[in-house]
Amino acid sequence: MCCDRFHRRRSLARDGFTFAEMLLVLAILLIITGVVFPPVLRMMADQPLKEAAERARVQLATVRLKALDSSAAWQLRFEPGGRRYLWMPVEASSATTSAGATTSPSNVAIGPTAGELPKGINFSSDINGVPLAVERLPQELVVGMANAYQLSQVGWSAPVTFQPDGSAVDSELAVIDATNRQIRLTVRGFTGGVTVSHIETRRRL
Repeated sequence: MCCDRFHRRRSLARDGFTFAEMLLVLAILLIITGVVFPPVLRMMADQPLKEAAERARVQLATVRLKALDSSAAWQLRFEPGGRRYLWMPVEASSATTSAGATTSPSNVAIGPTAGELPKGINFSSDINGVPLAVERLPQELVVGMANAYQLSQVGWSAPVTFQPDGSAVDSELAVIDATNRQIRLTVRGFTGGVTVSHIETRRRL
């Protein structure tokens, strides 16, 4: 009888967790969190910059496609130190003609088009420490566009030009975030292809 009570008490004692066991489990959870959480935070911090680089890459690819489809040279310009970009035919007459049209046979806008990078991401104002030259565009190049006057007052980069055969001007641009990290986009002149770099920390000027 006495032995039965002793065994029952030991059985009841084993039903719960000791304080030492709870501390051990907590320590294991903290270790797992310490290993997993930093990469997740880095991934979340990287996402806006990657999205901006992808948007810039898509714009470059779109301009190349417009040159191929229209048998005319097209250009992309961006705002060094800012978020805006703009693409259009190289010839002002082509821009004026296409500004009145809204779609092509493939239902893609064919006139001059402006856009912006996501908030918190800018185009770099320099490449490898060399400041980019900026220039204003004549209003006739942006005629028919929303905010045409404001666009004509922006300091734009030199054009990244794509020819009707798909070739381009060798060019490089970069998108940067508030922590001075960047992704570089390189346009290869012979093929017009775009290479996107990994995220890297910019050298401070």
